Amino acid sequence: MWEGLAPDSGLSAKHLVTEPPPSGASPLPPWIFVVHKDNKDTRPTVATYSLVIRRLMICSVTIVVSRAMTSPLLALLLSTRLGLNQQDIGLLMGIAVFIATLLGLYGGYIIDRLEKRKLLILAMLSSSIGFLLLTFASNLYLTTLTLVITEAASALFLIGSKAIISENLPVGERAKVFSLRYTLTNVGYATGPMVGVVIAGHMQLAPFLIASAIAFSSVFLMIGIPPTQRDDSNKPLSFLTTLRTLRNDRTLILFTSGSLLSTIVHGRYTLYLSQFLLVAYKPAEALKILSAVLACNAITVILMQYQIGRFLKREQLRYWIVLGTLLFIAGLIGFSLANSLVTWCLAMFVFTLGEMIIYPSEFLFIDTIAPDALRGSYYGAQNLAAFGGAMSPVICGYLLINATPASMFYALGALTAVGGTLCFLSGRRVAGSC
Repeated sequence: MWEGLAPDSGLSAKHLVTEPPPSGASPLPPWIFVVHKDNKDTRPTVATYSLVIRRLMICSVTIVVSRAMTSPLLALLLSTRLGLNQQDIGLLMGIAVFIATLLGLYGGYIIDRLEKRKLLILAMLSSSIGFLLLTFASNLYLTTLTLVITEAASALFLIGSKAIISENLPVGERAKVFSLRYTLTNVGYATGPMVGVVIAGHMQLAPFLIASAIAFSSVFLMIGIPPTQRDDSNKPLSFLTTLRTLRNDRTLILFTSGSLLSTIVHGRYTLYLSQFLLVAYKPAEALKILSAVLACNAITVILMQYQIGRFLKREQLRYWIVLGTLLFIAGLIGFSLANSLVTWCLAMFVFTLGEMIIYPSEFLFIDTIAPDALRGSYYGAQNLAAFGGAMSPVICGYLLINATPASMFYALGALTAVGGTLCFLSGRRVAGSC
């Protein structure tokens, strides 16, 4: 089972799964930080994994919190400090994410060749410096460079952390840790923007300073773990050879294309929501609505992640992706019709359900098809879906300037429908290889 899942790559990707497929993401129950002495207890806990995995999970949360605190405030910062309109803000963010995503493809190759712990430390230091420099934003070109640094550092950390989890755990344990990591980071994504908006209400630049301090403090957690072991016999021969292998894996190409279209919708939703609210409402009212929907997102994730995520199974991923896509579309329609705090929160509730399904499903799919020797490269290739995050503010900024604001949500709904269809088709190819 799960043998030869990348038949077009020229490499052998064998995953032998003999136990029942593990459950998906789990919440933060009371036992999560308790060390279990009974080795028969298979519930996913932070304390029962190695020092590397434990600290990596903690760093994943802190890095996510630092990014999430600043994400909904970037549009406001760029508008007030640089005098940019919403279309220019979207273009600037799109350029930064585009460049960083291209660098992430090479970053995945480097992760397969070099010592991963040092690369993660470099990524965290770069994030810290980037958040600090944003508080001095006054020049368009330097601000663009700073955004590229923070986005590239985020991509490198994400790819590297996935590769470390995969190489330190057997196949049967990976899905459990992926789900647990997703739960922890999703709590950070849910609570970070809300905290950032509240703090910004008192001091606009404070969230960026706090985010810089959090990212810098995380470095000391990674310094305290032993270096990751490298298997020189499995290193890819060259970057061009790796690119040819990735290009020939049709399942990877199809899935990444679908993920890219879906990422336009869920990758940067806090940014395009803030753009829309600044156009449709006065600044004070926009901040009030944004705070409410982010709070709704946080509460939904914390209360319902386990109930949804525990049903995710590898052989059913394509069906879960379809369900997540439908929930995204329903949430977007709700945003377009929302005219009160209650309706905005209801739409965000539906949208968040889709988010909680899509993220871990994409993560498990790539882990299923990636060969061991090219795991970082496969994660780097799938990270090209972040181009959707680059396209999102550009598309949304253009529509907000040149069309009715609500039309933005209908365009996003059409894009995620196409993306979900492509992911479903790639899932059929995988299912046919079982």
